[in-house]
Amino acid sequence: MRVVEPSVYAPAAHSDIFEQVIIELINPTPRAMDGYTKTSFQAGAPFDLLTFPEAFAPTEALLSVLRSLSQVQTLGCIHVGLRPDSDDKGHLFSNSEIWSLLDALLALPDIVPQDLAPFCSWFENQPANLHFNLGCLFTLDVDAHPRVCIHPKLVRSQYEYSPLPERTMEEANLFSLVTLLPADKRFLSVTIQPLICSDVLNLPTERAIPCPLAAVNTAETPFENPPDHIDVVSVPTHTPQIEYGPKATQPRPREWHLEFRDTFCRAAQSGELPRHHFATFILSNFETLNKGLKGGLSGIFQPIDPREEQLHPAVGLNRYGRSRNDGGNNAWHQSAPGEPGDWQWRGYIAALTQPSKDEAVRVLGFNLSSMLRDSSMWRPISAPNSCEILLGRWQSPNHLAFTDWKADQP
Repeated sequence: MRVVEPSVYAPAAHSDIFEQVIIELINPTPRAMDGYTKTSFQAGAPFDLLTFPEAFAPTEALLSVLRSLSQVQTLGCIHVGLRPDSDDKGHLFSNSEIWSLLDALLALPDIVPQDLAPFCSWFENQPANLHFNLGCLFTLDVDAHPRVCIHPKLVRSQYEYSPLPERTMEEANLFSLVTLLPADKRFLSVTIQPLICSDVLNLPTERAIPCPLAAVNTAETPFENPPDHIDVVSVPTHTPQIEYGPKATQPRPREWHLEFRDTFCRAAQSGELPRHHFATFILSNFETLNKGLKGGLSGIFQPIDPREEQLHPAVGLNRYGRSRNDGGNNAWHQSAPGEPGDWQWRGYIAALTQPSKDEAVRVLGFNLSSMLRDSSMWRPISAPNSCEILLGRWQSPNHLAFTDWKADQP
């Protein structure tokens, strides 16, 4: 897994960050081991899922990356929030902009038109005056064909309501799931639910349809043969985070909104969301939003005991559980207020917490030994391992230089 956190929301720079992060992960810059030798990871499959924030990649940048995939033999899934262009006028798509995007996608060599057919069929029945927020999840299949899923945002956030029609997001009613079926039958299928920010919350919708998590679990699910389990929920976001602390003069740690944390707990145990009981949530956010608000906390949620006090010096743990000695209700704890053996942890959020220095972007990388539903209940389920942070700094107005977090420390 790789989670991208740009330091600031700046649409003019998004294309360069989007393309150069992908290039760096596919073909890493050689890292100096000492004064005489260099090393590099082998090109191939550097990630299985790479998640960018909401309203991030302009359509031209997306098309540029998709055209360049003819030079790549294998690729994991890339999930990104889209915007019509690199201007800071807005992130919503008009009717004509969506059709232009679809025409350009269908004109790509080796594209699989059936992947876009459900979206095209749905969109041609939408009134022409509406504006939508779009995301895209794409990859290469075993035959090196680009596979593209365009999905609309279904739950409007409070920031997407405006007296101006072009700034008011229309809530969609097209649900998306992506199931990966491995050619090697030793491996099991993986289902990803691509969502956008407030889609993950349990909020009412104007179309009077269930929110996306609930929709795939109801008897009226829109899928003819829905998968039994959702393994990964990938969520590009653009949301401010709350700060808390005893004194205003002290640095205040941040944590995910209570509504997001409630969603994680519901997914893990609610009888209304049985397909999400083993789901891993991946969230990508901007560190600083367009109005200077603090965001960040890009990372992962899993409904298990992390069994670790720390995953990485720059990654904070926010755990859900209760004291075995004192009892009481389960609650979120920013850090363990006692010995690990005194606490019963049911879940955790691991996220980038240290503020960036002069980086334009940070990429949090980690490995999962298996999907949660594939883990034996007789063995302890391990937290993410091999946690790394890639730092990207501007070397020129359009060029990023990448270094590892460890190599950057004094």
